Amino acid sequence: MTSDEPSRAPPAEPHEDAAWVRIATPLSPEQLRAFLSDVERLYHINPLLEISAFERAGRDRHRLIAHNHSNGQAINVVLAVAERGPTLEIAYSQGLKVATHFRAEPKPHGADLVVTDIYGGGSPEERHARSSEVDLSLNAWGRALHDYLKAWARWSWLPPWRWYMQRVWQPMKPSARRIVWMIWIISAFEVVALAALLAIWAALRQASP
Repeated sequence: MTSDEPSRAPPAEPHEDAAWVRIATPLSPEQLRAFLSDVERLYHINPLLEISAFERAGRDRHRLIAHNHSNGQAINVVLAVAERGPTLEIAYSQGLKVATHFRAEPKPHGADLVVTDIYGGGSPEERHARSSEVDLSLNAWGRALHDYLKAWARWSWLPPWRWYMQRVWQPMKPSARRIVWMIWIISAFEVVALAALLAIWAALRQASP
């Protein structure tokens, strides 16, 4: 059963029942906040979330249908998105996890991204009974965001790269991305091996009388 009206987002951090990850980024606070404006991309970056649908469900609302491989849970929720200063707050219409906050924190040379999963669910006894709903993908999500943001800082100026990441990479299932990555690695190895063989052949040819 699903509800179309997300619960109200909890107040700003810290929270009593929450998990968070801090990610160092090469972006400025302004660049990081601009990056966070693409909510769909943020969820597609999670390597343990297999998304079936991500659709608009009204103003500042999105419906997310997915399978969370970290806990085996099927997800069908509406996301309510709100920007409050440096924090992007996303509230969920149902589930033990009531919100996720993305906060851009400035530092001397760039900005950190702090991602916080916030849990509700009533009494401690009720939360314990629903512990199987805890999202265990946060650490993997943080690592994937770190890698993506490094690549974004290096390559986002290049239109073909942005087109590939948005039109090809983003719609892929996480398993398909891993297969494509392996193909790229194997292809690169083959190119290097071929270049080495050609170099050896050329050297032998020059050395022969």
